Parts: sequence; C-alpha cells; structure tokens
Amino acid sequence: MTQVTPKPQGVWAWIWQRITAVLLVFFLGTHLFVLHYVPENMNINFLGVAARFKSVLYLVVDSGLLAVALYHALNGIRNVLFDFVADDGKRRALTWLLLIAGIAYLIWGAYALTFFVK
Repeated sequence: MTQVTPKPQGVWAWIWQRITAVLLVFFLGTHLFVLHYVPENMNINFLGVAARFKSVLYLVVDSGLLAVALYHALNGIRNVLFDFVADDGKRRALTWLLLIAGIAYLIWGAYALTFFVK
C-alpha cells in the first residue's frame, strides 16, 4: 500500500467551508422558525405547502439553504477524497466533477422551489 502525502489544497476552500457552516446554522434556524412558528404555515396539506412556496421569504431562505448546504457538503466530500488522491490532474478532474454536479443539483433544486410561483 502506498502512502499518500497530504498536499495543501488552498486556503479559500477552507475559509468558505467555515463561512458556509455559519450560514447553514443561520438558514436552518430561519427555515425551522418559518416552518414551525409562523401561523400561516400550520396547514400541512398540499394547498398550505403551495401557499408557503409563493412566499418570497420561504424561497430566499430555502434557496440559500440549498446553495450553502450543497457547497458545504460537496467541498467536504472533495476534502475527504483529496486525502486519497495524490495526482494533481485527478484532483482537478474531481473538483470539476463536483462543481458540475453541484451546479446541476442547484438548478434542479431551485426549479423545484419555484414550481408553485406563477
């Protein structure tokens, strides 16, 4: 078995991982507050959820939560995989693969959030 020596991967990914952790706490707290303590959101049926999706606050909070959670998760996966991949070319390919997957999931999730806005 070969030993993989950790290589520095850049300080910006580390900084953004910490920033998104704080933003996750904020967006998740706001999301839970909006869902459980705003009186209009007590109707847990299709019409109640459809009405909630029309709210700008709900769309902003959930879109932010989606974007921040995606970045945080995919960057964490990238960091774990970098512990096992030593080749710079493979690391670059892995970074691009995760970036493209993240953008695709962000577009798909944003479309799902805006489905009821008309």
